[in-house]
Parts: sequence; structure tokens; C-alpha cells
Amino acid sequence: MTDLEDITTPSDGRVARRERNIEAVLDAVLEMFGEESLFPTIEQAASRSGLSLRSVYRYFADPGELLEAAIKRSFEIGLEAAHLPAIGQGPFGQRVDEFVAMRMRLIEVVGPIYRATVANAARLPAIRDELARTRNLFREQFELQFAPELSARRTSERAAALSAGDLLTQLDSVDYLRRQRQLSVVETESVLRSALHSLLD
Repeated sequence: MTDLEDITTPSDGRVARRERNIEAVLDAVLEMFGEESLFPTIEQAASRSGLSLRSVYRYFADPGELLEAAIKRSFEIGLEAAHLPAIGQGPFGQRVDEFVAMRMRLIEVVGPIYRATVANAARLPAIRDELARTRNLFREQFELQFAPELSARRTSERAAALSAGDLLTQLDSVDYLRRQRQLSVVETESVLRSALHSLLD
């Protein structure tokens, strides 16, 4: 198979084609994640993207590097879904509603990729580090959103409430409610809101 990139073009054209080819490969991997294929190979990515195996290996040295790039790209896509426009501001009930809605939105956008991240973290250190960084960011986001309620508690109680809220609202927990307990979106939102009110109010 011959890629368009292999045809002689001006330098800028080659760079553009290379970027498009890489995007095609990463899109192929993300599609496979969406189909619950959590460990896609370079051969599968090449076949689905329409690129030659030689070209894909030119962009990514091994499957781990390919998966790492795809996962990083997916979380960049998820940044918009994770955004809270006025973090930590407003009445408590409003902040609960906004936080729960954001986490539900996020699991819909990056759920398959997140599951692939968890599945690959045990064997790929770079992905394990990315997963830890993401979970830490989610914890920090929870802490900022509910800073008034947390700061009103004594140190030991604050630490316990932060850990409990972090556990409750990590994507692992939301995904568990949706997929394993088979709760609807509305039911999951109700569980999360009720738990946050009980924990923090």
C-alpha cells in the first residue's frame, strides 16, 4: 500500500500530509476504543486508517506509543466537556448540579477512552502516569468546586470528606453506576446529587 505521503511533495505539503495521516491513525484507535477494543495493535490501526504498516511504524515505534498518543489526544478533546465556567462560585445546590452534569457529560464523551486507559495502565508506564495525572486533576476540580464546604470542616473531617467526594465522583465510579449497575443518566445524576448533599451539606 502506498500512502499519499510517499509521493514527493513540497516540504510544507509533506508536513501537512504527515499530520493528517497521524490524525487518521489516532482516529482509528479512538474508534476501536469506542467499540470496546481496548488493546488495538498497530496492524489494526493501519488497516482501519488506510495507511501502510510501514508508515504507521514511522510515526509510532510500538503499540504503547500509539496508545499513549491516542489517549492524550482524547483527553484533550475531553477538556471542553470537563470545563466548569465558574468553579467554586454560586449556591451550594447549583454547584452540585453543575458538577454532576459535568461529570455525566464527561463520561459520555471520554468513557470508552477512559476504560481503555485503565485497561492499559497496568502494562504501560506512560499511560499509568497519564491516568494518575487525570485522576489527580479530577480530585483538584472537586476540591475547588466545593472549597467552601470543605474549608468549614476540621482538618481530619475535611480530609475524609475530600477523599469520599473524590471517590464518589471519579469517572471509575460514574462508569460503574452506568455500566455495571445499569442506571440511567437521570438515575445516576440523582445518586450523585443525593450523595454529595449528604456528604457536604
